[in-house]
Amino acid sequence: MAVSVKFIKVNKKTIILLAVCAVVFVIAAVAAIIRISAASHKEANFFNTSAEYVSGIDVSQHNGEIEWDKVADSTDFAIIRVAYRGYGNGDISADSRYEANLKYANKNEVPMGVYFYSQATTVQEAEEEAEYTLDLIKGYDIDLPVFIDYEYPVDENGNRTGRLFSASLSGKETADIINAFCGKITAAGYKAGVYASSSVYSFDIKVSALNKDIFIWVADYNSSVTYVGEYDVWQYSKTGTCDGVSSQYTDLNYWYIK
Repeated sequence: MAVSVKFIKVNKKTIILLAVCAVVFVIAAVAAIIRISAASHKEANFFNTSAEYVSGIDVSQHNGEIEWDKVADSTDFAIIRVAYRGYGNGDISADSRYEANLKYANKNEVPMGVYFYSQATTVQEAEEEAEYTLDLIKGYDIDLPVFIDYEYPVDENGNRTGRLFSASLSGKETADIINAFCGKITAAGYKAGVYASSSVYSFDIKVSALNKDIFIWVADYNSSVTYVGEYDVWQYSKTGTCDGVSSQYTDLNYWYIK
């Protein structure tokens, strides 16, 4: 029995169209995976809302004097720097505006968390930073997690510098430092988290070794987060503005709820 086979002629335009459609489908699928990952990391809704996410700012002494009554009307939360370790000498100092920021954020009922800018190179230093932070936040209502800000300073040429860079820590050693800080924080009854860039999460921290109750706050100024792991908060801009903040630019964030 003879079988007749018909060949469908496909021109170049059709092939190109199919290829473009395939690429668009893949991009959309990847974006959906990343988005779902971000939204499902922690079962902790700090905000009385059914929204998918809320918007907030993070501030330090570099943002100058803040009118928190205006901030309360323009954002859903704030994360406030309370202290930092110098990247050169390693000394710890309190943020010069931490008291005013915590006091008036509380007074105006702005849901807030705090962060410590770390340059810890050992578990012992991380624990010291956590204890220093806990001393500073006593007496304030801290609604959101206490974060360790883990990043590498860069010089005028954009190259990493400072004591943390010089320590050449492994990803596991870095995770141990973050766990040490966060462990002290959670033992004191607070939620704990870590802030880092997509690059640092991808290449410098062994994320799989982090304690599972740690909240992940990622900085990424692209149109979407390039870090492929789970995260809770996305700092999507360092050049934003917020009513009530006097500095030219303000860091802007999304906190994903579901």
